[in-house]
Amino acid sequence: MDDDAVYAAARQILDAGLARDGSLFTPGAEVWSAGAADVLYAEFIQQPDLGKRSFVQKLKGQLESAPADAIQLMAELIYLHLLLPRDIGGPAKRAVIDGALDLLPSRLEVPADLDRLLDNGLVRAGTAYMTQRDRQIAFLVRFVQAWKRLPADRQSAALHDPWLFRAVVDDVPINSAYSQRNVLLNLAFPDTFPAVVSRRHKRQIVDAFAAEIPAPTGDVDRDLFEITDMLRERTGAAPRFYAPPLLDRWRGSADNEAATGPQGWLVRGAKVHGHNLIGQWLAEGFCSIAFPELPEVKPGTSRAELDELLRERLPEYSASQRGVRTGVLDRFLNRMREGDVVVTLDWQGVYVGRVTGPAGWTATTENISNRRRPVAWANPDAPIARDQLSTAARNKLAGQLTVSDLGPATAEFAALAALDTPADDEAEDTTAAVDVELPEPTAAFAEKLLLDREWLADTVDLLREKKQIILYGPPGTGKTYLAYELAQYVTGEVDGAYRLVQFHPSYSYEDFFEGYRPVRGDQRGGIAFSLEPGPFKQLVMDARNDPAQPFVLIIDEINRANLAKVFGELYFLLEYRGRRIQLQYSPTEEFELPPNVFIIGTMNTADRSIALVDAAMRRRFLFQALFPGEHPLRDMLRRWLRANQLPEERADLLDELNRAIGDRDAAVGPSYLMNPRVADERGLARIWRTAIEPLLEERHLGDGVDVRARYGLDVLRRRLAQAAAAADPDDIGSPG
Repeated sequence: MDDDAVYAAARQILDAGLARDGSLFTPGAEVWSAGAADVLYAEFIQQPDLGKRSFVQKLKGQLESAPADAIQLMAELIYLHLLLPRDIGGPAKRAVIDGALDLLPSRLEVPADLDRLLDNGLVRAGTAYMTQRDRQIAFLVRFVQAWKRLPADRQSAALHDPWLFRAVVDDVPINSAYSQRNVLLNLAFPDTFPAVVSRRHKRQIVDAFAAEIPAPTGDVDRDLFEITDMLRERTGAAPRFYAPPLLDRWRGSADNEAATGPQGWLVRGAKVHGHNLIGQWLAEGFCSIAFPELPEVKPGTSRAELDELLRERLPEYSASQRGVRTGVLDRFLNRMREGDVVVTLDWQGVYVGRVTGPAGWTATTENISNRRRPVAWANPDAPIARDQLSTAARNKLAGQLTVSDLGPATAEFAALAALDTPADDEAEDTTAAVDVELPEPTAAFAEKLLLDREWLADTVDLLREKKQIILYGPPGTGKTYLAYELAQYVTGEVDGAYRLVQFHPSYSYEDFFEGYRPVRGDQRGGIAFSLEPGPFKQLVMDARNDPAQPFVLIIDEINRANLAKVFGELYFLLEYRGRRIQLQYSPTEEFELPPNVFIIGTMNTADRSIALVDAAMRRRFLFQALFPGEHPLRDMLRRWLRANQLPEERADLLDELNRAIGDRDAAVGPSYLMNPRVADERGLARIWRTAIEPLLEERHLGDGVDVRARYGLDVLRRRLAQAAAAADPDDIGSPG
């Protein structure tokens, strides 16, 4: 998509709304007024909804009594908010905008030329931008309020001068919406303010190129403009800071590590070889790990060297046992850094501190706290109670490893302990544990699938609630097609966010999740084995890196594999999202299923392997039925035939066939006849002979039934004619 089209649309929206009180959605109408902005301030900002519902659900409660102009202003601000990011797909963007527009007394559609721009964003806006939408939109509301208070001449000047415009923007209370501030500047003046959303990234870019600026000002935006202008002159094109070679210049490997910000670590000390060390840790300002069998090990020792040391000192340990201990040592000695957050717990009390120095060695009599990290404990006298923590944070305390990564929960522990935390924008790109919004099905989507919109909405809601659903029914009911369409829709058709695997009797845990696979060895002609992720683990790894994006795995024919064998310990995680377990092939790391991973399975009820689906698996999925002759498939074939101007008698034949079969689990679905070939008799007969009759022959294998005599086209037509005659005796004719 042409970047210029996005910026042109943004500028038109701003010109219409800021220079006048107009609207690009409804030209000529007064929407961007001071009064409408004041209503949004009162109803949206001053009446926050702090519940756990989605942004759209909260918005409907906040603005249900607001006037139409304020509701439309909110919809246009949401459009502006969502125009630039590519972190969210077009359907998901439309779902949020439609959530506001649905509150209007009469339906308003986004103009087509603006609507198409939603399908492709230009930049990754970051997690905070996607998950703290209320803060970002609130900033835009405050900006409109501030703008409308300006004198007309100041407004006019600011619309033509990027630095005057920035001055207005910077007068608006930021409330952590740094990303929205940078997006607004870029949309208004892309030649002056490049498409860099993160304030931290702006600083990193300026630091990397500072030596080339003739006279640095210390103003990040002005210095970044000078860098952009300099690079534009060199290459003749606008610089792309997020692509090599410029990306490598300002964010190399060390910067990438630093960009993640402080990490958080759970270090256990309440039961160390029969001793509770927590009191000593808090009093003396450190944390430690034991391993009394090992000598001093310097920080920087590689995992391979740690493994070899354990092999020498503890030969009785298996490779798996060594792997667990190697991971603990590596995390404590090498991965933990100064400035990281440390959490430990003693019964119900949780203590939080910050690492203040490198790992060191202190000789002790019992050798159970020799390996130490200095820690400044923030709450040694005021432990945090577990019931103060969110479910996600409590789950992080439930693992078994001596040292484990706290991930997204780090910020919560730091906040509860009143630790000094990085500036809000420093945390913009960190992973956040949030409930991902799945878009509501639109009327157009339902029409495309020939399904009832209410049924589709219920299906998406089941996926939202349980995160794992199964579409089940007999052959030909479109289960796989529907699963694929749903996956595309809820993920916004983002590449890589939806994938399909098909189960079969020989499918295993190693195929599905992770296992050792042969690879070319170091020696010529040699073979080695490498631990490789399967499709499900790879999806989970991608989902962790993009927590605001839904990811969907479609499992076709889920009942054809030995499910207990394929899922293994993942059974637990399917029921207990957010909990952590150790994996059979990766015991050194604790693993959890992130909240933005969803599973859609399909199950053929005519397949005898359905018996393999045990009660434990059924409990972990919600089931949505697809049966011919029942809602929502009842009239699907007839509607398709009518839409394609094909004989509706084909639907009568299918209905009669399923009456003759008399078993809903073995019925024949409409997709067999949703084929242009049914337009003529020859095509219909071919489908019947090559697709439907073989299916029925398999069902009646060995029972002596003549399939053609019972289910042939001529037979079914005679039955239909007899039924019609019985229903309308006048058609028989009167006696002469």
